[in-house]
Amino acid sequence: MTESSPPTADHPPPLTRQPGRPELGSLYSSNGDVSISTTQSSFWPLPMALRFLPRRAVVARSSASISNITNLTCASTYLRRSFISFPSSEPQRLTAHRVLPYPSEPLYDLIADVDSYSSFVPYCSRSRVTCWSDPDSTTGQRYPTLADLHVGWGGFDEVFTSRLRCVPGQSVEAVSGETVPGGTGPDASAVFRSLVTRWSVKSIAGPPSPRTEVHLAIDFQFTNPLYGAVSAAVSDKIASMMIEAFEKRAFERLNTQRKF
Repeated sequence: MTESSPPTADHPPPLTRQPGRPELGSLYSSNGDVSISTTQSSFWPLPMALRFLPRRAVVARSSASISNITNLTCASTYLRRSFISFPSSEPQRLTAHRVLPYPSEPLYDLIADVDSYSSFVPYCSRSRVTCWSDPDSTTGQRYPTLADLHVGWGGFDEVFTSRLRCVPGQSVEAVSGETVPGGTGPDASAVFRSLVTRWSVKSIAGPPSPRTEVHLAIDFQFTNPLYGAVSAAVSDKIASMMIEAFEKRAFERLNTQRKF
């Protein structure tokens, strides 16, 4: 009689049913290792992190650690989708506007003062302009072109390097994330895939004068839809909160001659 060769990685021991064990897809090898086939509805031997593997996946484990995944294509694809690269959420837009009793020029200057955002913009804990434009040929004024903005709410905290696009007297746009020219997009731990904030001002003709319409638009996309679910109660109110804060800022800075 020819003796059987010892088990190797290429020739594992045959699998047999273990007496006294539940017949729920659980097979036990002769050397004590366990091969769990998830073809049934009971996953009692599996740790929590593996209870959602596809039904066709077969996971082999020893008493100390998980060793092999025989259905590598199926299992690794699922794990990659579930634990490494969540699908991003859908792009979203928030808007708000106000008609304020001030000229457009000083209102625009307040918006372009990005260094002061942390003083009045909700959830902005720090703001610092890191690059400026060349002086304007007519006015000699310089405008911010790059800034670091620290933003956080609902347990999230993010530092954005934002490219600023200033159209003097009209709009200020802060662009962060994948939409930044030459950018590679956020890293895996980033909360936002992209974030674009655009302020614009427009003078309103006719009495009473002066009047200016201030418009705010926020376009953003989370890297993970779970972030959107967690922050839903706050994010829908962000635009209104920001423009209300700006209205208060304008009142404090530009309304010194009016009495209420």
